[in-house]
Amino acid sequence: MLPLPASKVTELNLKLCFPELSSSERRRLLKRSLQHTAGLALEIPRVWSGSREGHQKLELRVEGLDLLTRALERGRGTILLAPHIGNWEILGPFLMARGQLVALYRPPRIAELHELVRAGRERSGSLLVEATPAGMRPLLRSIRSNHMVMVLPDQEPFPGHGVHAAFFGQPAFTMTLVSGLLRKTGAEALFVFTERLPGGYCTHFVEAPSGLEDADPERAAARLNAGVEACVRLCPEQYQWSYKRFFTAPPGEPTPYRAIWSRRKLRRNPFRPQV
Repeated sequence: MLPLPASKVTELNLKLCFPELSSSERRRLLKRSLQHTAGLALEIPRVWSGSREGHQKLELRVEGLDLLTRALERGRGTILLAPHIGNWEILGPFLMARGQLVALYRPPRIAELHELVRAGRERSGSLLVEATPAGMRPLLRSIRSNHMVMVLPDQEPFPGHGVHAAFFGQPAFTMTLVSGLLRKTGAEALFVFTERLPGGYCTHFVEAPSGLEDADPERAAARLNAGVEACVRLCPEQYQWSYKRFFTAPPGEPTPYRAIWSRRKLRRNPFRPQV
């Protein structure tokens, strides 16, 4: 059983993002989404402690691998945009079998978990870079060395590092980092996610929409969210709808999650994953 906040946040997000669905259709989607969220929590320890060979056996199918191959052959670096779909923790081992991977991450709020998370994710050989100004230098070097760099594009950025853009028709505070990296490096951008299947996973590489490198931050953010939304619609029940994606509302507007908790509690304990 998942905590009540996860269920309530998921229910509200589905109502905001799928107004065209009937109440019964949203209830079914809610149930499937919570089942996948619970499944992810059970899978993460196995991913962090398993061997690369064991992870490769779970890779039942790969779609769009030619997109990654062509991007790497161009030699300009590849930025992999990985939304919170399926099991994103398994992406590290899958991608390291195809080249060097550098992943941008945000340390957990609980300091005691920092080394556990880092050790688990670096077990496959990938390099983690903190989402700080100092972390941008090794990130840029990695891109220019034609390495794969993974960014989670649907995570709320720090204040001052994002703009509001539509996501499923709702204003979502969206990072401007991706457009800046693309303009600075000329790298290729691809979306990637792992769909959970019976007995394993399917890794999907999806072509990114044009305009991600637009100098206008709001237009670039809108294109980024359009790419995330296209991936989510491929298997909506496996998206992490328990994340408060719309927590930071536009100036002067209340956060939609006020309907669930008081404002004071929201500030103190937002249910936002640090990845």
